[in-house]
Amino acid sequence: MRDDAEIVGALDREGAFPAPWVREAMLAVPRAAFAPDVVWHPDPATGHYTAVDRHADPDAWDEVVLRPEPVVTQVDDGTTDSVGDLASSSLSDYRAVASFLTELDVHPGQRVLEIGTGPGWTAALLAWRLGGENIVSVEIDAALAAGARAAHARVGLSPTVITGDGTLGAPDAGTFDRVHATAAFTHRVPYAWIEQTRPGAVIVAPWSPGFGAGALLRLVSGDDGTASGKLVRSVAFMELRGERDGAGAAFEAAREAEPATGESEVEWVLDSLYRDGNFTHAVALRVPDVRLETLGAGTVWRLWDRQGSWALVDDRPGVGKAVQGGPRRLWDEVDTALAWQDEHRIHGYDFGITVEPDHQWAWAERPDRRWEM
Repeated sequence: MRDDAEIVGALDREGAFPAPWVREAMLAVPRAAFAPDVVWHPDPATGHYTAVDRHADPDAWDEVVLRPEPVVTQVDDGTTDSVGDLASSSLSDYRAVASFLTELDVHPGQRVLEIGTGPGWTAALLAWRLGGENIVSVEIDAALAAGARAAHARVGLSPTVITGDGTLGAPDAGTFDRVHATAAFTHRVPYAWIEQTRPGAVIVAPWSPGFGAGALLRLVSGDDGTASGKLVRSVAFMELRGERDGAGAAFEAAREAEPATGESEVEWVLDSLYRDGNFTHAVALRVPDVRLETLGAGTVWRLWDRQGSWALVDDRPGVGKAVQGGPRRLWDEVDTALAWQDEHRIHGYDFGITVEPDHQWAWAERPDRRWEM
């Protein structure tokens, strides 16, 4: 049976650890030590998650946990004990954690605020590097926070784990040199994360926009209460709990409440655009409050916002139309954003975000080419 050392060794040979300390930390603080007795296995046939109990079936538990991929450690916010629908906490895969910690660029003597403790592994890795007294991690789920504290005690590390809403930071914990978020924001970076940093601090957070694939955002704090930086790589992380929106159910609710007000032709090849991060990043930043769900291998788009507008866009042969309803014409806005990107051809990782106390700006290639989000 594989173990953490074997997995880390194989990844090291692939060059997965640009920062050598991350490899050393993962060898010293094995991920499996943070896996609970019950983990969850996805069933592609049903879309559900089924429980795998370490005591009932230790071989199956090992098979789920001892692999490089993410391990789901909680579903449906802990409300079920057999079959679940929504992954709500996980042990991230080794590569993603290595890339996050490399971008975070921590050094001895620095203090780190972590948003989203989950099972507690990344807080432990940071505590191994910097000392537990320099790590404060915030977890919204009391049961997850308690489990992380217990896991930290088992491995002899002692980061501070606070139960609370991570979007508010850790108001009584002072200032930090780094902020590490393990749950994705969908629209705006919580300003509390910037407010608790020192000038020159690095903030690394996953962005999970309503439109297209997610990315890692790396910001650097200024000395004026702002922070700015670029999207740096592709990632997929669970959203902050307060920013979930119900996906298709939200679209159907909007369409039921607001009748269609017209239709227009569609001239884009939707499935190609959805696979192109240059376009999805552009639209997500130019129309940041529009949400997207695709059907039919990307040939049908369902768009909605949180104020009751919707659009159903279909470019299948013989259809090629968009139907819209609600106070906004969402497809028209997305169509305009697609045309803008088609004209400017900005690379997906040449986009950035600037966070101010009362405003947030997206920009293309440099901060002065910006628009308000």
